[in-house]
Amino acid sequence: MIHILIQHYEFFRLIISHNTIVTNHIYYRTIMNKNNGGFPLQSMGTKSWFLHKDSTEGIVSSGNRKPNSTAQRIIFSTMDTINHILIVLVTLYVVYHAAKEYSVTNVHVILCTIGYILLMSEATLVLASDNMLTASLSRPVNKHLHWILQTVGLILTLVGVGVMYNAKSVHFLSIHSITGISSLVIICIVTLLGYPVWIAWKLRKFVRPTIIKFLHNFLAIIGFIIGMVSQCYGYKKTWICHEMEIKHADDMLLILTILITILSLRGALNSLYRQATNYLKLICPFA
Repeated sequence: MIHILIQHYEFFRLIISHNTIVTNHIYYRTIMNKNNGGFPLQSMGTKSWFLHKDSTEGIVSSGNRKPNSTAQRIIFSTMDTINHILIVLVTLYVVYHAAKEYSVTNVHVILCTIGYILLMSEATLVLASDNMLTASLSRPVNKHLHWILQTVGLILTLVGVGVMYNAKSVHFLSIHSITGISSLVIICIVTLLGYPVWIAWKLRKFVRPTIIKFLHNFLAIIGFIIGMVSQCYGYKKTWICHEMEIKHADDMLLILTILITILSLRGALNSLYRQATNYLKLICPFA
């Protein structure tokens, strides 16, 4: 009889001990859930496995991306630095030789070189997201700098062309003059389209913002290229040989101006590609 009572006592003691453990576990989870903002806790074994797996993959992917991103920034920064140096050197070199004496041609050269080589190129570079000189500025500030530089460059170029136009009786017969006036017309249109681009989101009921920005960017690139082509043809004029008196000075300026054009359009061409891709996705969603 005593033996049976001892067995029952041990059985009830085990039940009470088990209930106490379960109660404490539930109480602990309730407290932790409250401390966790009301979100239930997950199983630590499952959670730790997922955390380990995700964190490992994140570290690996981050390790794979970081060198590429860093290398890309270094390359673009180096390209921008070289481009800024070339822009300043070419501008100073041409302006220095043109400023030696006063003439209508020299005034034309000075104004158009500053307008295109310096201001138009920098206006194009300003909008590049990784431009080393303006990367720390906000997007609205960069946009203001863009249109200010472009407008001042356009005004200087218009004055330079106007001075030469008044000095001559025959106009627009050479490739230099034809490409120059063509570029000016396009840049004027681009400048007028600048305001619709600025308020493109307000015009979305009438035309998609992507179309406005694409058209503005496309015309700006075409106008800039044609203008730089005109500048290159200007190097072949007899003025270069007469003023600079340096052998192959025209070829040197030609090569440097081509490099400036290519490096300046890096960001604009990338933006144009994205805009064209987005527009194609809108009109051809299954493409």
